[in-house]
Amino acid sequence: MKRKTITYGLAASAIGIVVAWAALAAAIIPPFAAAMVFVIAFPVLVLFLGLWWRAPGGEGDIPFIGY
Repeated sequence: MKRKTITYGLAASAIGIVVAWAALAAAIIPPFAAAMVFVIAFPVLVLFLGLWWRAPGGEGDIPFIGY
């Protein structure tokens, strides 16, 4: 995967978590909806963070990060 693609996935999951947290704090969405976003977005965030950390500038293999 390219580092740019990984960065987009990382940013999208982080933004999703922040938006869900803010919407929950403002009582815009119910708690179960925010929990669903957290349960889906947090593992994606961890996966993309590990891939981003290990992604070289050029071509490289995808590391095993235990996921």
